[in-house]
Amino acid sequence: MNQPTFAVSRFENRNGVISWRVDGRLHGLRIRKNFKTREEAAAEKSALELKAVQETAGMRSVVTFLSDAQLREAEDAFRRLEGHAKPLLFHVDFSLANYRAPAHQKPLTEAVSAYLAVKTAEQVQGLISQPMLTTIKRHMAALQKNFPGVAVFDLTAAKLTPYFQRGKPCLKTYNNRRGLVSTFLKFCEQQEWVLVNPTKKVPYYRIARRRGSAKTRPRRRRN
Repeated sequence: MNQPTFAVSRFENRNGVISWRVDGRLHGLRIRKNFKTREEAAAEKSALELKAVQETAGMRSVVTFLSDAQLREAEDAFRRLEGHAKPLLFHVDFSLANYRAPAHQKPLTEAVSAYLAVKTAEQVQGLISQPMLTTIKRHMAALQKNFPGVAVFDLTAAKLTPYFQRGKPCLKTYNNRRGLVSTFLKFCEQQEWVLVNPTKKVPYYRIARRRGSAKTRPRRRRN
């Protein structure tokens, strides 16, 4: 399809006044407008040609308070939602109601230091034993070694699951690793360094205990 074009020409009215006329067709509709100056006519010509391009491409000219960047972002959002049953405002309302950004991206090393300070104080108060504190420190050191230079917020269930499974441990060892890290991340959740404790989505295995029966002595008959 040929692109509609408009021409600007000098026009003399019946009263002898000189005008500048914009003439052309927009999708079959004849457009003819007169202006006092050539500059005004040229501006109208450009506006009509832009409108023709927009309508041909399925675009519309609208008045909006959004910036160009915001308009592009809105258009991208609608494209991503194409084929989804829910409208854009549903997803916006859901995000506003449920999403909570962390206070800041707390580095894992700083979070571990704060956590160990709390656990050390608990050990001094007799709330946990020295062997337990040693175990916590060992596991926190392993966590930092396996995830160097990350923020606590970066620890996801997808990353932690293989970490707990490293070395193909028995189920008890796996559960112990998960439990110690889960307690640490619960502390981080309370500090608002993570939105949700990611270990909630990491499998936990129930270990069946063997049931034993106590041996009983045969009763002696009384004579």
